[in-house]
Parts: sequence; C-alpha cells; structure tokens
Amino acid sequence: MMLARQARGVGLALVALVVSGCATGPSGDGSQADRVVRGIPEVWSGPNIDPLEGGPVVGWIDDDEFAVVTMGSGSCPPVAREPEVVGPGELRVTFGPSPHDPCTADMSTTTHVFALPAEVTDRPVTITVTFEDWNEEFVLELP
Repeated sequence: MMLARQARGVGLALVALVVSGCATGPSGDGSQADRVVRGIPEVWSGPNIDPLEGGPVVGWIDDDEFAVVTMGSGSCPPVAREPEVVGPGELRVTFGPSPHDPCTADMSTTTHVFALPAEVTDRPVTITVTFEDWNEEFVLELP
C-alpha cells in the first residue's frame, strides 16, 4: 500500500512537471522558437559551425524555416524571444538567459528553429541576433 502511494505521488509530480513545461513554450523554458534542437539538425544548410568562435550562426532548415544556432552550456541554452520583423528582408532575434540553474560548464550547440514570417519576402535575409546578457549584436545573413 505504501509503495502504491509513493508511485502515485511520483506520477503526479511527473504530470505536474510536464504540464508546467508545456505551459512555458515549445521547449519548456519560455522559448518562442518553434523547435529547439540539441546540436545541429540533419537538414541544416548553414555554414560550418566552429564552437570555439562562440557566436551565433544562421542557416536555412527549408524554404519556410530558418534557424539560429547558439553555443554555450548544454543544460542552459539561451531562450529565444519572438522574432521581430524589421523590414521585408530583415529580422531581429533576441535571446534571454536560461531559467535553469545550475548549468553545466560545457560548450554545446543548440538550434532554435523558426518559421519565416510572411512579411519577410526579400532575399538575402539579414538577421540581427542579440542577447539580453551581452552588449553585442551579431548581424548575420541568410542567402
């Protein structure tokens, strides 16, 4: 009987964890990306990524989706805000800090996949990437 109550308690805790994760965004951390993928997806058609450089990289996933790859802690990747359309060929994507703590001290890639907004009709697409914790902009281009 005691074991059944413990199992039920664990089950309820897992359900609460899953429900609360779903309520904060697709990745469970508040991200506004359509998908967050650890590493680089197989369909990546962006530049080669050098984790030692540390800056973000952009590339196409398909004709309607683009991605921003960030480098940093694998357990605490930055959290994407909603992409802002600046013009017919320009977007701004801002990343906030991860809500997770403590973080691992590794250097991992995380891919943040977004649907290309319908208002973005020009090519190439300029994507300005900023981080709330850093005073630096990365101006990148999707060919």
